[in-house]
Amino acid sequence: MIYDEYVTQIEGHGRIWFDIKDGKVDVRLEIHEGSRLFESFLRGRRADEVPQMSSRICGVCPVPHNLAAIQALENAMGIEASEQVKMLRRLMIASQMVHSHALHLYVLAAADYLGVNGISDVYAKYPEAVKRCVRIRTVGNKGVEVIGGRAVHPANSVPGGFAKLPTRIEMEKLAKDFKGIMNDCIETFNLFASLKYPEFERATEYLAIDDGKHFPSYAGRLVTNKGLNVEAKEYRNYIKEIFKPYSNTKFCILNGHGFHVGAIARINLFKNRLNPVAKDLLKSSPVKFPSDNPFHNNLAQAIEMVHYTEEAIQIAEELAVKLKDEERPKQTKASTGVGVVEAPRGTLIHEYTVDKDGIVRGANLIIPTGMNTTNIEEDLYAILTANIKKPREELKKLAELLFRAYDPCLSCSTH
Repeated sequence: MIYDEYVTQIEGHGRIWFDIKDGKVDVRLEIHEGSRLFESFLRGRRADEVPQMSSRICGVCPVPHNLAAIQALENAMGIEASEQVKMLRRLMIASQMVHSHALHLYVLAAADYLGVNGISDVYAKYPEAVKRCVRIRTVGNKGVEVIGGRAVHPANSVPGGFAKLPTRIEMEKLAKDFKGIMNDCIETFNLFASLKYPEFERATEYLAIDDGKHFPSYAGRLVTNKGLNVEAKEYRNYIKEIFKPYSNTKFCILNGHGFHVGAIARINLFKNRLNPVAKDLLKSSPVKFPSDNPFHNNLAQAIEMVHYTEEAIQIAEELAVKLKDEERPKQTKASTGVGVVEAPRGTLIHEYTVDKDGIVRGANLIIPTGMNTTNIEEDLYAILTANIKKPREELKKLAELLFRAYDPCLSCSTH
C-alpha cells in the first residue's frame, strides 16, 4: 500500500509515502521544496543587510527570522539591546504569533474537523468564523507594521534597535486594537476546544527557549521536558542536522532522537507562565496539558493566541506611557553569535560569524519545521502502526491530519 500524493492545506510542497507489507509499516516524510541556499548567500553580506534578507526565508512568519538574525548579530558584535528594544521585539513576536496561528487554525486546519473541504466551504458554512480570522490577522499584521515598518518582511528593526521608533500614540492605538480582538481569540479557543481530535499519544521530548521569566518568546536557554537546560550557543552539541535522500529538508535529532517544538511544546513546558485569561481558559479546557497527543498542537495554538494578545496589550500599554528615544549601540567586537526566538512553529536558531569590518563570514540556520521532521516521521510510523488494519483512505486521512497538526512551513525548512 503506497500513498504518494501531495499533501494539501500546508505551506509548501510535501508528501507522505508509506507502504504496509506483511504487517509492517514503512513511512517517509518527503519535502520537495527546492533548496533556497540562504546560508550560502548570507555569507559575505554586511551585517546590517542580513536581518532583512533572512526575513525573506518566510512570508508567513518573517518576524522571527528577522529578530533571530538581529539577536545573533548583536551577540557576535558585542551589541547589547536595551530593555525597551527587547519589549518592542517581544511585541513584534506576539503580533506574529497571533497572525500566523489564525492562518493555520482557520485556513489550513479547521476544514478537517468541521467536515468541509477547504476555507471556501468553511466560509460558506461558518462565515462568522472566517470573519473572526480576518479581524485577528488584520490586527496581528498591524502590530508588525507599526514596529517593523511594514507588515511583511520588516525593514525597521536593525542590530541595536530600530531605525525609527513607533510613537506613544501608536502604542496606545495598538493596545486598543488588540483589546478589540480579545473576544475573537477567546472564541477561537472555544471552537478548537470543542473539536474532536484523533486519539493518539506518543511520549517525546519537547523543546523551547527559557529566559527565566516570560512565556517563551525572545531569547533564552534551550530547555526540554527531559532535563536539557543549556545556553543557546551550545546548540550544536545537542541538535544535529542529517540528510535523507528523499527530502530537501534536513532532518533534526536531539541527542539521537526526534523532538517536538512549537505551541504544544511551549504549553507543555511553560503553561504556568501563561497570561491570566489564557491560563483560565487552559484550566477549563477538555484537553489537559502536558499532552503527548500532537493533534493537540491545534488547541495549544488557540491558547497561545489569547496569551500573546494579552502580551501585546500589556507591552503596548506600558510603552504608550514610557516610550523614549534611544541611541543605538555600535559594534565592539568580531565574533560568532547565536540568536534564538520562538516562531509560531517552534524554536528558531540563527548563527553568524562576523568579522571586524561587520561582514558575515559564516551562517547556520535551524528552522522549526526542520527540527520537527524526525518527530513527524516517528509519529507517522506510530499512528499508522497502531491503526494498521484500517482502510487505506482512513490511514491517508490520519497521516494528513497528523502532518497538518504540526503546522509545517516547508519552503521555510528548505532555507
